[in-house]
Amino acid sequence: MGAIQTAEVAVMAAIPIVLTYRVPEGLRVPVGSRVVVPVRKTVKVGIAVSVETGQDDVPGLRPIERVLDVEPLIPRELLDLLLWVSRYYHTPAGATLALAFPPYLRQARPASPVHELGIFRTGTGRGVVGKKQHEILQGIPDQGISRTDLQKRFPGCSSSVKALIGRGFLEQRPYAPPGTSPEIPESSITHTPEQAEAIRKITDALDKGAFGSFLLHGVTGSGKTEVYLACARKALSLGRSVLYLVPEIALTPQTISMIRARIPIDVAVFHSGLSPAARAREFIKASRSPVGFVLGTRSAIFSPLANLGLIVVDEEHDHSYKQEDGVPYNARDLSLLRAKNSRAVVVLGSATPSMDTFIRSSGKDSSVVTMTERTGNAGLPLIEIIDMRGVQGAVSEQLGQAIQETLDKGEQALLFINRRGYSPAMVCPGCGLTLKCTRCDRSLTYHRMRGSSICHYCGYSLKLPEICPKCGCIDMKPLGIGTEHVVQKIDALFPGARILRMDSDEITTPNKLTSALEAIRSRQTDIIVGTQMIAKGHDFPHLTLVGVMHAEQLMFMPDFRAGERTFQQVVQVAGRAGRRRADTRVLIQTLIPDHPLIRSIAGYDYEGMIRAEEEVRKISGFPPFTHMARCVFSSTSLELVTRAITETASRLQPRDVNLLGPAPAPISLLRGSHRWHMILTSRSRGRLHAALDRLERIQVPSGVRVKIDVDPYTML
Repeated sequence: MGAIQTAEVAVMAAIPIVLTYRVPEGLRVPVGSRVVVPVRKTVKVGIAVSVETGQDDVPGLRPIERVLDVEPLIPRELLDLLLWVSRYYHTPAGATLALAFPPYLRQARPASPVHELGIFRTGTGRGVVGKKQHEILQGIPDQGISRTDLQKRFPGCSSSVKALIGRGFLEQRPYAPPGTSPEIPESSITHTPEQAEAIRKITDALDKGAFGSFLLHGVTGSGKTEVYLACARKALSLGRSVLYLVPEIALTPQTISMIRARIPIDVAVFHSGLSPAARAREFIKASRSPVGFVLGTRSAIFSPLANLGLIVVDEEHDHSYKQEDGVPYNARDLSLLRAKNSRAVVVLGSATPSMDTFIRSSGKDSSVVTMTERTGNAGLPLIEIIDMRGVQGAVSEQLGQAIQETLDKGEQALLFINRRGYSPAMVCPGCGLTLKCTRCDRSLTYHRMRGSSICHYCGYSLKLPEICPKCGCIDMKPLGIGTEHVVQKIDALFPGARILRMDSDEITTPNKLTSALEAIRSRQTDIIVGTQMIAKGHDFPHLTLVGVMHAEQLMFMPDFRAGERTFQQVVQVAGRAGRRRADTRVLIQTLIPDHPLIRSIAGYDYEGMIRAEEEVRKISGFPPFTHMARCVFSSTSLELVTRAITETASRLQPRDVNLLGPAPAPISLLRGSHRWHMILTSRSRGRLHAALDRLERIQVPSGVRVKIDVDPYTML
């Protein structure tokens, strides 16, 4: 039996293991390339993760059918990162590798190189050119220029370029940018002393060409974005690529336009709202660029940038960097690993850093850069606490008066309530019945405008009954308040005001979000009522008042991060006010005005909040002082799932690992599935993963699904 060449292939399908295939003689299979392989009676696309020569032939070993990529579309460091992700998060390699490829390229399709159209001088032409046309001709380099860059250099030049093409002076043909470091013109922006110092520290690290991590802890409005962009321009000038991550909610057309205006090369944009063709085009653009710039949300951490020099994670505390479905990765955490593997610099920025990042920033290869002052003449707005004990209604007298004063001055007010709908529940005052979802262990949220109650977890809808289904009472009562309720109250109090509601019920498309933000900036609205959609990332120049309703509602969630998240959310929404002026106010309505966390919020006391949280988490053994994994068992049968998790826990017997549970999950019924969970914590990451490896080897009944979430971000 002769020696052959074999390849390990991770098939991008629901296959839990890596498969081995024979490499046909004469076929070149680069590691990291896409290949077409037979799987049972069909063919699938996978990634060759390793190739071995000199293996003994194995009867029945099936051959690779064909190789789709002459050269891999992803760099080797990204392939290694993805395989590490598969091991760390205990997910199949094929499903993990699929994260790096757009759906279009997960199929057996060639990756055609993207050649955008460029403009070139012909050296010929007919007639005399005018002054502007002469400037355009002189401004086009010998190697040509992309249409995008030409528009940046000569705004409004389309008609002149069209005329020059028609007369033969210019021609249009496919353009590939040169593979040299882009020329970065000097910035004309004057930086504050704090910005200049932050830029100096980060660019010094870029010059060294070694791994470095920075926590940029800057108050809202301190100019962190300008620091990111200045450092990005430095990295590009050194011939290094840049990856710029933002939360999903912050990637607006305005953000994209602002960044593209400051970056002198073509910016590839990665986010979930792109069409399949657009996602493939942006992917190939990044893959083929020797020096690239990718702007994107969570999934952009897997963008195929080569020669990575800088990773920026804006609003690094934001929960949207953690994937909840599928492979439960955290893009913020992976940014550190990817930067380390690439000898790059990573900047994690926030006004309210996550506790994980803050504690980690005191370690080796990490530095904290602090920015305590806002740019310009603006200062942090004064935060006032309003005691709502005994107050009837959603709007206190103090907040109502402040809104009226704001309207009288022709300025804007923002009211934040992090619940959509009219009220979180409908309750019968006679028997206490709460309308609940039939498929989830959750109360139905009343939406008055629709005349129905809706489950925000599965979409189940129930038309509001005229009488209580249990006792026949004719007066079902809404309990609690949401955005619809606040809008109704504000409309009654200020009938002439223009009110804009911003929540995921009202803002359902990117175009609607763009229109709403434009209405705010152009002063077409007076009062904005919204959820966390408006809590961060936006700059509203005419906003001088922020009101926070029910500030305590997040604090009592069954989650050890509840206090930290409450601080972050309220301080972030407070930061929307006063970015241009000093005379701004933030009013926080709460039923627990003397709670230490509320007092920390009132004083912008981040370190005080951290100290309190640190003490509790050390005693309780929660992250960031231990490593954690959450295992959720689910089934349509309550008896089956209860027995499966109980038996698994009894057989697990982890060494040097604390096991909490098993117990019903806080949401014990979700979309028709009963859910139980157990939580594993350990001071040793290795011990924790050894326990998870053992758990994966324990067989559970076929009707039970097991989900392992390493470093969980939600406990529901």
